[in-house]
This record gives sequence, C-alpha cells and structure tokens, in this order.
Amino acid sequence: LMLKPRFLSAEVPSHWVVYFQVVDTDAAVKKAAALGATVVVSPTDIEPGRFAVIEDPGGASFAVIALTSN
Repeated sequence: LMLKPRFLSAEVPSHWVVYFQVVDTDAAVKKAAALGATVVVSPTDIEPGRFAVIEDPGGASFAVIALTSN
C-alpha cells in the first residue's frame, strides 16, 4: 500500500493497481501499445525502479515495473 501520488487529481478515488515485474519497462510498454493497449502513465522513474501504467483493449488497467534492485 502507498499514498496516492501527487500527480493524481483529487477526483481519482482510492484504488488497487496490479504490478507485473518486467526486465525493461520501455520495451514492455512498446510491445503492449503495438498489441492495442493504451499507455495511461508513460514510463517514469520512481524510487524502486521504472514503471508505467497500461490499459488493455478491454479496459483493464495494470502497471509494469523494472525494479532497480531485487
């Protein structure tokens, strides 16, 4: 659990996001977009690694993250 990031507006309710660990966030986002996904949050560096949020063609959101260390 974590506090809601500052970049999210006050109108965004509390929610859960599933994270999948990947080796390369940018490559995972590129592949997902090529397969029809929408990038909701572009690859971004945060303390534990590089992450992005993706929405699949059916509308399900999830995040990918390449951790800087295990």
